[in-house]
Amino acid sequence: MIKRFIWLVLLAAAAFLAWRLGYPYALKYFFRISGTVSVAQELLPNLPGANSMLFIVARNESGVPVAVKKVISPVFPVKFEMTSSNLIMPDLLTRMVYLDALVNTHGQLGVLRRGDLKGTRQDRVRFISKNIEITLDSAQK
Repeated sequence: MIKRFIWLVLLAAAAFLAWRLGYPYALKYFFRISGTVSVAQELLPNLPGANSMLFIVARNESGVPVAVKKVISPVFPVKFEMTSSNLIMPDLLTRMVYLDALVNTHGQLGVLRRGDLKGTRQDRVRFISKNIEITLDSAQK
């Protein structure tokens, strides 16, 4: 009886350690978000020409960027897929992330200049998601 109890406690401790230590690695390994970025109809004339860049940014629940996907000279609507290779801060990845999209011609992320287009998905998405839609709906003036 006592042997069985000890084995159950050891098994529970091993399961807890495997979960606690393996959970962050599982998040990183299985990270995959795919979908489409489109442009609001009223902003189509404002699209930058050649050599523009589309950045898709995944931010964790605290707002820290954890992954970035860059598309050079995008043709809208753009299909995208973010995987673990796009992670820039893998240790800060959470189960739910916010997504932003930004188009510019200067190539600097986080710097908004006149003519840049931006779109933010209002609701969070899971770290494994398909068919996500982001619309570029605001222009920097």
